[in-house]
Amino acid sequence: MSILTWNDQLLVGIESVDNQHRQLVALINRLDELNALGADLQTVLETVKQLVEYTVEHFQHEEQLMMEAGFNPRMQDQHCQQHQEFIDKMQQVHVEAQSDVSVISKDLLDFLVDWLCHHILKTDKLMAISLNQGIDAEQVSIDKDEHVDILHSNLYSALRESEERFKELADHLPALIWITNAKNLPIFCNRFWFKTFHIERGFVDRRQWLNTIHPDDRDKVVQTYQQAAQELTKFKIQYRLCTEDAKETWILETAVPRMRKNGKFAGLMGCGMDISTQKQAETALLKLNQQLEERVRERTQALTEANQTLQMEKNQQTLLNQKLQETQAHLVQSEKMASIGQLAAGVAHEINNPLGYIYSNLNSLKQYIQELIKAAELAERLAGQLADNHPDVQAFKQFKNTVDLDFLKDDAADLVEESLEGATRAKKIVQDLRDFSRIDKQGREMFDLEAGIDATLNIVNNELKYKAEVVKEYGGIKPFECVGAQLNQVFMNLLVNAAQAIEDFGKITVRTGYQDADWVWVDVEDNGQGMSEATRMRIFDPFFTTKPVGKGTGLGLSLSYKIIQDHHGRIEIDSEIGRGTRFRIYLPTRTPAS
Repeated sequence: MSILTWNDQLLVGIESVDNQHRQLVALINRLDELNALGADLQTVLETVKQLVEYTVEHFQHEEQLMMEAGFNPRMQDQHCQQHQEFIDKMQQVHVEAQSDVSVISKDLLDFLVDWLCHHILKTDKLMAISLNQGIDAEQVSIDKDEHVDILHSNLYSALRESEERFKELADHLPALIWITNAKNLPIFCNRFWFKTFHIERGFVDRRQWLNTIHPDDRDKVVQTYQQAAQELTKFKIQYRLCTEDAKETWILETAVPRMRKNGKFAGLMGCGMDISTQKQAETALLKLNQQLEERVRERTQALTEANQTLQMEKNQQTLLNQKLQETQAHLVQSEKMASIGQLAAGVAHEINNPLGYIYSNLNSLKQYIQELIKAAELAERLAGQLADNHPDVQAFKQFKNTVDLDFLKDDAADLVEESLEGATRAKKIVQDLRDFSRIDKQGREMFDLEAGIDATLNIVNNELKYKAEVVKEYGGIKPFECVGAQLNQVFMNLLVNAAQAIEDFGKITVRTGYQDADWVWVDVEDNGQGMSEATRMRIFDPFFTTKPVGKGTGLGLSLSYKIIQDHHGRIEIDSEIGRGTRFRIYLPTRTPAS
């Protein structure tokens, strides 16, 4: 994008001088581009050096022309003095930039633009008229109105280029970008929007748009848009599209109201994504979970019947039966967690690929928007230098109010920041999902216990966020050797149980600390219903559960107890009806000798 646009109105009438002016415009545009892209110091310094050297050559050529033509001596001295002042300033900038590249700033570029316009349209224009017409330079007057018209023409070209640049950027994003007016009619939709909605690019009427939305979702979408327009609030909504191949296309859409400077509603601006793959994965995961729960129920019933029979035998047979039940429970839970882990790893992999280029494109979009904002601010400053009653100034102000330029500058950056924050959050969840999916890993290795708790909290966040506030009070536990994936499973069981013990909305506190140099402890405490002494005594028994039939297997805490035992640790319970429950896990930081 150009900070200055060359056109024939900038010609002064001397071909050699005009060619040099054109090269100066190109060098200043090049410097602006390097500054906007954050180019390396050596490239910036080289460009400044080229600008200084070329300006010196240009000034020498002009001074030679004036000398040969017998130019007005007093005005020639003024001309040369201006040349020298500019060269001195740019040489100083070149020296200072070698230690501080920040001197190549927006203010410097504004100075260069202002200087070049004054140099071409006033100083050199006056010189060219004097030399071409053979009259004294002091007798030549410059038309100020013409000067202003030329500047406005250049400004209009820059604005049009900015608008086209925005549309080009939006058209290349793999997301649905759209803007409506105050009547909720589309005034801009990008290429991806038309492709997703299977609508030919061009004018979109309300009926054509609504007919593309699934009949069961149309009323919800219309009501959401109307509510956002009436209450001036942002919204997030999921809905389906009707496609010719009868496949469901799910859209996740976020939109915000656009407001004019006078506070009036100007329309909505939104961004959407195709989340069909995510929906398919969620459906598959739900179906698999239902199948697994059914298998667990079937095996639980069979094991319970076998247990009732074995209890009638001798004490030795009873003891053997207990060990068999524990082994069978461990296998059932391991199979379930391994299946979930495999699916979770696959889902994380599939989500990670599109998330990567969305995150990269959002970073690029953020930089492009910053460049567009700089162009808009430059246009406003140039307009501010002209009289308020000038027709072009009035046209610019009307255009600014029509598109609500101030709101677009602020809101575009906020939207990108919000999208980047969401993408970063999604990347963290995907990474935690991939880490958690390694549940079948049995080897001991160095494990960051507190990072494992954080990963587990991310995985079960959907179970917790509607039931409790989670408070973390970590003691700074250093990594130690253990089977981290198994401990993550213990944390998950305790956290989910804590949430289920809270009736409405409560508090779950997770603490860590050292007992001494060789032992660490982890607390999971809730302020839920608590448990009776009878329940507390049986809480680790296989198949014992206080949940309704079909809501739990009674294997989670028994498996957790077995995992802690395998780590040569222990679990303590402190619970009271109506007050809540605290589970405390003790773990050795050193592996005991066999």
